[in-house]
Amino acid sequence: MRSTTTISLFLVYCCTMMMQYAFFPGPVRAGTPSVQQQVQLTAAGSGVNLGITRLLAAAFTKLHPNITIDVPGSIGTKGAIKAVSEGAIALGLISRPLKDEEKALGLVAQPYARTAIVIGVHPNVKDDAIATEQLNEIFKGTRTQWQDGNQIIVQAREKSDSGFLVLENTLPGFKEVYAESHEARRWTLYFNDQAANQAIATVPYAIGVTDLGMIATEQLPVKVLQLNGVRPDPEKVLDGTYPLSRHLWFLYRAEGLTAEAQAFLAFVASPAGKEILQAKGYLSAQ
Repeated sequence: MRSTTTISLFLVYCCTMMMQYAFFPGPVRAGTPSVQQQVQLTAAGSGVNLGITRLLAAAFTKLHPNITIDVPGSIGTKGAIKAVSEGAIALGLISRPLKDEEKALGLVAQPYARTAIVIGVHPNVKDDAIATEQLNEIFKGTRTQWQDGNQIIVQAREKSDSGFLVLENTLPGFKEVYAESHEARRWTLYFNDQAANQAIATVPYAIGVTDLGMIATEQLPVKVLQLNGVRPDPEKVLDGTYPLSRHLWFLYRAEGLTAEAQAFLAFVASPAGKEILQAKGYLSAQ
């Protein structure tokens, strides 16, 4: 007859083995964890990019529930460059090309869309078109009334704004007029795109500079003026007949991206991402 001690040890062994099988019912295959890890990325920068990036991020997260992309309020292109170069965020959002000294920081700018820059006015403005000479006169302060006699209210941006930089480099005489208006402190200045857009949309008889992508994604009640008799239709932007447009870029460090950030950029370039861009009036970056 077995001793009481031997029987007790056998019972302890059996209980231990049963507990092991209860907690570990079978082998776990490599590469297939039972619970996906949640990952959050931050994409931040120019206000020009915010609306469309949020739409793209929401669509991406529906396909990849374990990856969320936070798109906070505007920190500007300069803020995006600084944050990416310091490793504070995964993706920067910029609305102008990198300068030489910025390229030297080891950053990569990947274009993903193009949109027409437009002269926008409050919906109560009856004028439908504007010429370069008239725009120059407005910013110079010598043209102060719309055709119906109402006062023109100018909503301006700081000198580094990407939209105004395009006007300076494209429209004859505008650069000099705009610089002079800054020196004279003639107009109210806005320092982010969303505040400037709201001013155009809500201040009666206002005029300012925005783009078709922001008008669509922010659902702005802004009237778009023809420029020199040309509307910013897609084909006219593409062939250069309408001269004002800008590219939008994602920014990241040259040493590489996380797999999650790479997946998001791939989604933006996919047919599903392009469909979202096209639905909001964005053109191909190519």
